[in-house]
Amino acid sequence: MTSNKEDLQALHLQGVFHERINLHHLFIFYAVARTGSFSNAASMLNLTQPAVSIQISELESSLGTTLLHRKQRKLQITDTGEIVLKYAQQIFTLSDELISTLDEIKGLKSGDLVLGASTTPGEYVLPILVGEFRKIHPGITIEITVGNTEDIIQKMSEYKIDLAMVGDWSNDSNDDLEFVKFITDEIILVTSPEKSSNFGSNTTISDVNAEGLIIREKGSATRSIAEDCFLQLGIEPKINMTVGSNQAVKQATASGGGIGVISKLGVTAEVKAGLLTILNIKEWSCQRPLFLVSHKNRPLSPSQKSFVDFLQTHHRM
Repeated sequence: MTSNKEDLQALHLQGVFHERINLHHLFIFYAVARTGSFSNAASMLNLTQPAVSIQISELESSLGTTLLHRKQRKLQITDTGEIVLKYAQQIFTLSDELISTLDEIKGLKSGDLVLGASTTPGEYVLPILVGEFRKIHPGITIEITVGNTEDIIQKMSEYKIDLAMVGDWSNDSNDDLEFVKFITDEIILVTSPEKSSNFGSNTTISDVNAEGLIIREKGSATRSIAEDCFLQLGIEPKINMTVGSNQAVKQATASGGGIGVISKLGVTAEVKAGLLTILNIKEWSCQRPLFLVSHKNRPLSPSQKSFVDFLQTHHRM
């Protein structure tokens, strides 16, 4: 259990009180739990070891429970202590965010923004938007995390990402996240130019499915939406190959491995270069929205608000 000395000292609250919880005492407990001993916490916070011990005892008394067991010079956090530590972590993380937000509001022309995106918008939409955004806000440092939709939603739920852009996610049950439609995407069927002559104007979706599909992995919104579109037509998708990226879908399709199922956003260059051919099947119409995802229960920082305002102003959210 270790911690950064500067982080702990910066979070050393100035005697803020609640009816039952003295946040100064709570921070002392947080420091002890993170550093693993009374002496380490005392040294880090420029306190004496007895002072740390007394304040932990006062916290335990006010809460009416034991937080730490002291056994043979080793500390053991009780089950209740683990719960208190979890909430303490959230409280002091929010405190740090508040300070950063106030600094930005005071006029700092800088900030940090952690964005997440599912694979399609992460590869073909978000990098372009971020490039345009940084022309207006060059002082904001941006980190982009790309994964399948399920992974990104999980990271949003864990507050590891500030804002995210994902495909439709019907499996989401997280009430803490807000989904706002950004743009509409189209899931299309593609084949290699060599095989395109096999599909004429009378080709049905059943004919295409019989060739075998190359599709993204489970957890991908592209796959989820495409499977729904097939099932709505009364067809069970015949999946020949499952791959973990849009690039792999395109490469496997171009080599003749089957019919690629992919976002139209992702094949513009390949179609233009003659590497892939889009199949125009009358029965097939498969669209899905792309959403901007934010946290309902947290106010946007100035950097986050600037990015949302940019999207609303320049891209008609």
